[in-house]
Amino acid sequence: MHASCVIRAGSGRSDVHRARGAGPLRLLCPRAAGNAAWVVTSSLGGGLVDGDHVALDVTVDAGATCVITSQASTKAYKGRTSQRTTMRVGARGCALLVPDPIVPYRDAHFTQVTQLALAPDATLIYCDVLTAGRVAYGERWAATHVDLALSIAGLLHDRILLARDAAARMGRFDAIATAILLGPRVADLAAAQLASLANEPGIVIAGSPLGDGAVFRIAGERVDRVVHRVRALLGDACARVGEDPWSRKW
Repeated sequence: MHASCVIRAGSGRSDVHRARGAGPLRLLCPRAAGNAAWVVTSSLGGGLVDGDHVALDVTVDAGATCVITSQASTKAYKGRTSQRTTMRVGARGCALLVPDPIVPYRDAHFTQVTQLALAPDATLIYCDVLTAGRVAYGERWAATHVDLALSIAGLLHDRILLARDAAARMGRFDAIATAILLGPRVADLAAAQLASLANEPGIVIAGSPLGDGAVFRIAGERVDRVVHRVRALLGDACARVGEDPWSRKW
């Protein structure tokens, strides 16, 4: 069974028209100060435990704006787990898909699939951060298998696949991230970010044009610095659409 939600444009703001959780996945719908509808995902087990396979379908109707985020980091515990997000954004719609980082535990076999379909004039603000795991407990890139697939219909297919040799492959980096700015409401900001890209101590960042926007890949030696860099990169775009997804987060 799939969890699902539908976002519709209302009088002066967007609203969650329908939200339904399924299995261990729960949907919280707080009323934030801005004009967007908010959906916050939460898990009954505090993460994904062996055998958890969750799915979320999101429909953003024409002219609506929504923020899809998570209550906390996505912990993938030991065993086989997966999550799938499917989102359709209608004409002039805007979606901010900005979950907290993924934390794969030792011996985790985790799969994530994100499929996005956007109207030609829709806007997307997106990020996904993958961490090395519980580094303080000696579990640095200790997952058995991590497979992250992202597709934007007609524009992008991106995949990150890590196995037991991840520690050697990732070297000094404890986190990697993907960030996307796409659509008419943020196209100029995407171009400005591309023009001003610069590496920082402990951070490597690269970007490429993507339709009327850009995709960025970030790698860093510390999780908190990668998270901070992603939020800085997307911050102006979030402000433009009147939302701050991280105002109450670390």
